[in-house]
Amino acid sequence: MNDDGKIVLAALLLALGMVGGAYLLVGGNYAPTVTVNPSDVYVSSNPVEHSVSVSSTVSDSIAPDLLMIQLRVQTESSNAKDSQTENAKVNSDLLAKLKLLGLKDSEIKTISYEVQPIYDSKTICNKETGYCNYDSVLSGYRTIHTLHLNIEEIDKGGEIIDSASTAGMNQTFVDYVQFTLKDKTRNDLETTLLKQASADAKVKAEAIVEGMGVTLGKPLSASQSFSYPQPYYMKTGMMDAGAPTELSGGEIEVSATVSVSYQIS
Repeated sequence: MNDDGKIVLAALLLALGMVGGAYLLVGGNYAPTVTVNPSDVYVSSNPVEHSVSVSSTVSDSIAPDLLMIQLRVQTESSNAKDSQTENAKVNSDLLAKLKLLGLKDSEIKTISYEVQPIYDSKTICNKETGYCNYDSVLSGYRTIHTLHLNIEEIDKGGEIIDSASTAGMNQTFVDYVQFTLKDKTRNDLETTLLKQASADAKVKAEAIVEGMGVTLGKPLSASQSFSYPQPYYMKTGMMDAGAPTELSGGEIEVSATVSVSYQIS
C-alpha cells in the first residue's frame, strides 16, 4: 500500500472512532450521583395559614402586703478606722431598735458596705498668668452601710422610720419606701388575670371571625405581659424624729395583657 492509501485508511479509522465515541456518550449514563438523606429534607405538609390576632388587657386592684424600706447609716471621720468603728456603733443601735419593733433577721438585709475617701477640693488660679489648676486634699473617710428591709407587718412602717431616726446623731438616712406584694400574692393574682385575659381574647376573636364569616381554629401563638404601676416614696437627707410618720399603702393596680393569634378557615 502506497503512502496515499495509508493516509486514507488512517482517516477512516479516526472517523469511525469519533462516531463510536459519540454513540457511547449518547447512550451511556454519565450524570453525577447525588445522595440525599431524607432526614435533611423538610417539606411542610401545612401551607401558610390565615390567622387573626387579638389582645386583651384586664386589671385588678389589691392592697399591698409587703413594705420595702432602704436605710443608710453614714459616718465620717478623719481616718478610715474611726469612721468604720462609728458606723458599726450606729448600725448596731439601729438593728437593736428594729428588732425591738418585731422585725426578724430574715426581714433585714445588708445590700452594700463601702468606705470612701473624702477630698477637700478647690481651684487655685495664678493672677499673673490666668492659669488655674484643681487641687484636692484628702480630709477624711466616709463609711456607708445600706440596709434593705422587707416588712410583712406593713402598718409598722411609720414607727420603724421614726425609731430608726434616733440611731446616731444625724447619721441614719432613708433612701426609699415602697409598698408592694409578696411573691405568692403576686403569682396568684397574675394567674387569675391571665385566665381572664385569655378568655376575653378568645371572645374577641370569635366576634371577629363571626363578622368575617369564617371559622375560628386553634391558637397558633400566645404571649403575656404585666404592668405594676407602683408609686414609691422617696426621702433624702437626715431623718428628723419629730411628728410621728404615717404611711399609707393604698392599693396596687395590676394589669395583665394576653396576645393570641388564631388560625381561621
